[in-house]
Amino acid sequence: METAKAGATVKQNGFQLWEKELIESPEVRRKATVAQLYFLDYYFQLLGYLAARKERRVKFDEDTAARQLTSAEYAKEYKSYCGRERVVLRKRRTKLKVEQFHIIAQVGQGGYGLGEVCALKKMRKRTLFKMDEVRHVLVERDILTATKTPWLVRLLYAFQDPAHVYLAMEYVPGGDFRTLLNNSGVLKEEHARFYIGEMFAGVNELHKLGYIHRDLKPENFLVDGTGHVKLTDFGLATGALNPQRIESLKVKLDKVKDNQIIHRSTMERRSIYRSIRNQDPRYADSIVGSPDYMAPEVLRGKPYTFSVDYWSLGCILFEFLSGFPPFSGSTPEETWTNLKNWTKVLRRPEYDKPEDLIFNLTDTAWDAVTQLIAHASARYSTLSQVADHPFFEGLQWENLRAVKAPFVPALDSEIDTGYYDDFTSAEDMAKYAEVREKQRNVDRVREKEEPFARGVWVGFTFGKNGPNSKAFMLEGSDDHGELATIF
Repeated sequence: METAKAGATVKQNGFQLWEKELIESPEVRRKATVAQLYFLDYYFQLLGYLAARKERRVKFDEDTAARQLTSAEYAKEYKSYCGRERVVLRKRRTKLKVEQFHIIAQVGQGGYGLGEVCALKKMRKRTLFKMDEVRHVLVERDILTATKTPWLVRLLYAFQDPAHVYLAMEYVPGGDFRTLLNNSGVLKEEHARFYIGEMFAGVNELHKLGYIHRDLKPENFLVDGTGHVKLTDFGLATGALNPQRIESLKVKLDKVKDNQIIHRSTMERRSIYRSIRNQDPRYADSIVGSPDYMAPEVLRGKPYTFSVDYWSLGCILFEFLSGFPPFSGSTPEETWTNLKNWTKVLRRPEYDKPEDLIFNLTDTAWDAVTQLIAHASARYSTLSQVADHPFFEGLQWENLRAVKAPFVPALDSEIDTGYYDDFTSAEDMAKYAEVREKQRNVDRVREKEEPFARGVWVGFTFGKNGPNSKAFMLEGSDDHGELATIF
């Protein structure tokens, strides 16, 4: 009896406690999901290939029989048929390489990687390992492969070589939402309702997968060719921020604990923010990162829930309606001070001049903002709560993407990159000075003492079939994107 009791203390469901803890660890669960996705994808594609091959053979036999070929003619055509089948089989076995992509234009600049080319994100493995960002990239890849919703940017391929990993995502031609805001300034309430509603829909899809973003800002939302919104950049949606970053955020908050709040008028704050943006339109990409939209519990390293993303969307809605984020200051220090004292700083924008009265928020809009920018215990945390608020009355939640968007990008073609910065322009590249400095700082960081584990990238590779993959092939290629998943 005693022996049986002792055994029960170390085993549960046939596993010892340490085995159960290992099985339930995030890394093992991720690899189990990757393995499942790989085998499902592998056999789905294999069965699809076999069915297509059988169909081709039936058509070949029917065609040759109908033409009543001689033995010599049949042998010649059968040899040609077998050659075509070998080409298809060889393509299935070919590993995806960066050389297979035709580079059209550069549309982004990453802080850790070598850049973002079209929709191909290229990241150096050793840099990711050095900066503890491996898990973030793996999670981004997993999120992209786990869903087919139109609200999230689709992953076409993920592949790797000895030095780099690559994420080939659909190209979204309308640029990011920061560009739209820079061009439009304050949005009409009806337009703000449309865009923030679509952003909620995108974030809800992420939440349904069990992920919390925690660092949402306008730059995370792209505008597609029809003017609708797509959520991108899931690198931090891992469930745990980098410990160094948590400490950095807490230190910055602690440094301003004794600072006095600088009370400014609505017009003054709007003017300051616009001035900063004009000087450096991408200032949110600075080395320290932008805390403007981040919930207090995340900044303080406290426990948090999905509602932290609703705080961020509340800050974005505030900016839509007022022209500046609710806690922005003239300096980073002032912004941190405002965030530290957010309950005192959050104020309804007020305009007095007759020509500015149109910018005043309605009571319904302001109530929606304060239901989102609120203490965690009182903050909205579900899409149904948002949808039931009077501000969103009339929004067709079940059919948002069927509604004509307020702004539709003017595109010359499907590869038009006009809504992105020109990386051949010195003026546009000046916006990325801090990002480039960050890259140089990263390069100077010493290698970790522990060995670089290449095994962490097992299961990263992913192949996506379908007609949309053709846009990423080399010009002149007759490959229709029928690439198998390669483990």
